[in-house]
Amino acid sequence: MESKVAATTQRILAGSLAALLALIVAGTASFSTQFTAQANEFDPVSDPAAEEVIPEGDAGNEVFVENGEEGSNDRQLRIALETVHAFGSEDSTDLKGFKPSLYRGKWYMPAKEDRRRCIAKREAHHNYQAVSSGGMYRGAYQFSSALARGASWMMQSEVKKEMGDAGVNLVQELREMPMNQWNRYWQDRAFWTIWAKGNGSHHWHGGARSC
Repeated sequence: MESKVAATTQRILAGSLAALLALIVAGTASFSTQFTAQANEFDPVSDPAAEEVIPEGDAGNEVFVENGEEGSNDRQLRIALETVHAFGSEDSTDLKGFKPSLYRGKWYMPAKEDRRRCIAKREAHHNYQAVSSGGMYRGAYQFSSALARGASWMMQSEVKKEMGDAGVNLVQELREMPMNQWNRYWQDRAFWTIWAKGNGSHHWHGGARSC
């Protein structure tokens, strides 16, 4: 993902790693690591003016933390970790096989990790670079190009709050890329965003087996 945000990427990665180290040294509670598409019809979102047709956020879907509410240190640690993944960590650039979700933000639902695992297995055998035989669906969750583009608009406002303009620039770049070229973090984040606490589960109801 060599682009115009390369310099900014280096700065934000350095800052995130420093913040992460400081929080760990300070004894901030770590996150648990014991977790673990055929995309159906979708009304595509192609520009910011259309964002209003898709709900942003869900107050009922709490951010996951190990010990109850997400405190300021928990949030800082989560964002630092996710920023590293967003810009290309060892974990996020590993595009084969199952891993616990790298995204743990407001849309994440730990109780549905087994469901996500089943969907990714059924759709692409946990291959984040997968492309369907006709080329219409891509990535671990087999998003259509319209669904991937819609997910990018849905994610953008939250990414701006967490990662600033550099994160927004990255999302804008992803919008122009086929989803099988997105790293693991962004595909996981897109899945949870479209899943929308179960309201978007119908996108994965196709196929011979259900999860």
